[in-house]
Amino acid sequence: MQQKTTWMRYLTTGVVISLILIFANCSSGEIDYILNVDIIYKNKSNQPIKYYELIGDEKRLLFDLLPDKEKKIEIRGDGSTSNQTINNCCNDILGDFQGSNSILISYNNNTKCIIYNNNEGSGTGNITDYESRTISERYYELTYTFTEEEYSKSENCN
Repeated sequence: MQQKTTWMRYLTTGVVISLILIFANCSSGEIDYILNVDIIYKNKSNQPIKYYELIGDEKRLLFDLLPDKEKKIEIRGDGSTSNQTINNCCNDILGDFQGSNSILISYNNNTKCIIYNNNEGSGTGNITDYESRTISERYYELTYTFTEEEYSKSENCN
């Protein structure tokens, strides 16, 4: 009988401690929403491309892209405190990937260039110039296509 009573006390104590721990971990705090974005760059021009971030007088190569090829950048976010949609998710993500600086697109081994200043006009820094699609909830795909028309707007590199 003594064993049964001792066993019941430990069981009751264990259940109470477990319930306290479970309820202590439940909170009505902020929820982190996972956000996944694939950024795809396609080169439909006839020129090889180098994609740089301009940092002052320095340039940092982000990627190379040959004609008729594409580059996929997968961004797997650990979350946001708001439920993001394709309409409000991705400006920050582009900024995180490209930096907050200007972008230099160099064609044909630095003979022709286009500079896209951060948040000005069209180009790779402007989310509206990307084709967007929803893959699943909070998982999006953004596609930017380099074209011959864009190449024709480039100027001689300095």
